[in-house]
Amino acid sequence: MKYLATLIMASAVALNAGAVVDKNFDYHVDRFADIEVLRYEVPEFDRLTPRQRVMIYYLSQAAQAGRDIIWDQNGKYNLQIRKLLEEIYKNYSGDKNSKDYKAFEKYLKQVWFGNGIHHHYSTDKFIPEFGQEFFSEQVGLLSDDKLPLQSGQTREELIAEITPVIFDPTIMSKRVFQDGSKDVIVNSASNLYGEGVTQAEVEAYYAGLKNPNDTTPVSYGLNSRIVKENGKIKEQQYRVNGLYGPAIAEIIYWLDLAKSVAENEAQASYISKLVDYYITGDLKLFDEYSILWVEDTDSDVDFVNGFIESYGDPLGMTGSWESYVNFKNQASTKRTETIAGNAQWFEDHSPVDQRFKKSEVKGVSAKVINAAMLAGDAFPSTAIGINLPNANWIRAAHG
Repeated sequence: MKYLATLIMASAVALNAGAVVDKNFDYHVDRFADIEVLRYEVPEFDRLTPRQRVMIYYLSQAAQAGRDIIWDQNGKYNLQIRKLLEEIYKNYSGDKNSKDYKAFEKYLKQVWFGNGIHHHYSTDKFIPEFGQEFFSEQVGLLSDDKLPLQSGQTREELIAEITPVIFDPTIMSKRVFQDGSKDVIVNSASNLYGEGVTQAEVEAYYAGLKNPNDTTPVSYGLNSRIVKENGKIKEQQYRVNGLYGPAIAEIIYWLDLAKSVAENEAQASYISKLVDYYITGDLKLFDEYSILWVEDTDSDVDFVNGFIESYGDPLGMTGSWESYVNFKNQASTKRTETIAGNAQWFEDHSPVDQRFKKSEVKGVSAKVINAAMLAGDAFPSTAIGINLPNANWIRAAHG
């Protein structure tokens, strides 16, 4: 709980990464490929009450409970590949200074950092620098109980399926394909859509659900995976009795505990609403949760947990699972609140044409946070900016 990674939140929240607690603190963790891993101190943790610290612990457990969700969303083979690579890593007894092993270790770190076999920014597939022969040999040394076999799958079938996914650069080469020259769903390697589903089918499906006259629309597709069954398009929702049910049930368990130590009634209320949404998958409940969450400006401890940013979906609809837990940096927040409190003055005196100025500025709030835990799509690569809530109509009406 003492040291976690950075999070910078554009327009709504900013991380206070500048405060130094320990002048001898070592920020550097590791460096490999094009990645350097850093860690940061968490200022002001000691000022929190025991109850607030307990809440951060519960929320952090809820965050960690969703780890496998983002891995599976990022690619259908990611969990199997991760488990297989980790078993090789744990059981390797050869020369750890060999070229192949060093390359294997680098590849494993890339996969860990990318939450899958694709780069976290470019979404290009990592290409191993170790030989396929080395890989086959190491897999062969593992007993069957250490292999991530699916139900009914044999060792030979696993190797035949996984090997080209890892080594062939033409297979699943791009997690998010947005070229526009081809079907973006068919050519994306993410696991947000089922086999055989096309871009045209998904667009037609949601076009049939949307009401162009609805001024408060739900975020269609945010918590769904579109599949094709018997030739028909169907939504599989992320909820307790749907996809990722066991992980979501564990998240709910920790959220309920967090609710028991909530700082105030408003915070307890939006946690309850989030739990209801996780149980039902009802996107209207997610909007209600978002409104309650954005209107709670009094709580010290804060968090987000759910299917939020849609950058991993080539159509920009399905949310990647993520979580971050934080608490207010009081001194820095006071300074930003002074600026936010004078938003109308800045609007009135901004050097833009009068036609584009708001006569009444609403929904402006700002705070500086200390990040306590990041998870899912927000970890280990931290976000450059997160703008919440998702729905523009909620931002306009509620902030």
